[in-house]
Amino acid sequence: MSEQSIPLIDCCSMRLDPDTLGHSLCAAAQGHGFMRLRNTGLDATLLQRAFASSQRFFALPEAAKDRLRYRDIQRNHGYVAVGQEALDPLAAADRKESFTMRDALRRSSNDAAWPDPVFRDDALDLFTAARALAADLLDAMGRCLGLKPGHFAQHHQGENQTLRFLHYPPQHSGDAVAGAGAHTDYGSITLLWQDGNPGLEVSAADSTWMPVTADPDTVVVNIGDLLERWSNGLFRSTLHRVRPRHPQRSRYAIAFFSDPDDTVLVAPLAGCVPAHQTPLYAPVTAREHILRKLAASYG
Repeated sequence: MSEQSIPLIDCCSMRLDPDTLGHSLCAAAQGHGFMRLRNTGLDATLLQRAFASSQRFFALPEAAKDRLRYRDIQRNHGYVAVGQEALDPLAAADRKESFTMRDALRRSSNDAAWPDPVFRDDALDLFTAARALAADLLDAMGRCLGLKPGHFAQHHQGENQTLRFLHYPPQHSGDAVAGAGAHTDYGSITLLWQDGNPGLEVSAADSTWMPVTADPDTVVVNIGDLLERWSNGLFRSTLHRVRPRHPQRSRYAIAFFSDPDDTVLVAPLAGCVPAHQTPLYAPVTAREHILRKLAASYG
């Protein structure tokens, strides 16, 4: 299976026809659970500023970064050092570092939570724009599931929405340790922007690994566990990993995770369960599922 198998959807041509856009998103969600979008309307300067702040932060001495160390999965905010996280709990720890910002807007006034004011402003501006884009995408997919506009938005008020700056040090393609181990994402949808340096791979139906194009002009969108549950398995939360392939160049990426609020009870939607059949998934609160996955990743 080739990289081109991941659908590329041009949102510009379909913006005036939300139903067509929704059907395209849903077809990709049912297929690979992954898609690439271009012309989403998100301001490119916000991404440029965020990538610049990310690179400045990761270039700091270790002691300066460690001042902001991630120490609490319930808070889910701060600097994660190389080897601190293992997205595949059965494999070696990930060869990456990150700065995680859960519920960033509510932490905006806490100076101690941020490296500096410029970093904070750049992160919050992108967080706000990514949150709006994620809401639009969920709304478009919700219409395909027979939901009224705003159905998903009421369950995604920001409590478990997370922005993450990621840095993968240079790595030979044959290295056994992954930049990010094989995993599925925890919540509803993930938005991922890449700097052009490849490394993201998606598990195909035959269990081979399919590389995803690292085009900086597109955003990769994938389905998470909880949206798979909501759709009763109609949408796929697909296993993926990161294996950087450049021995001299770092890989930078930015992810936005749009996950439901803590107390939201996620159960298969009635319209997704065929008549006289038992739902494929038992109800679970977003908090229970997300904390269980975080606990496994951080040991």
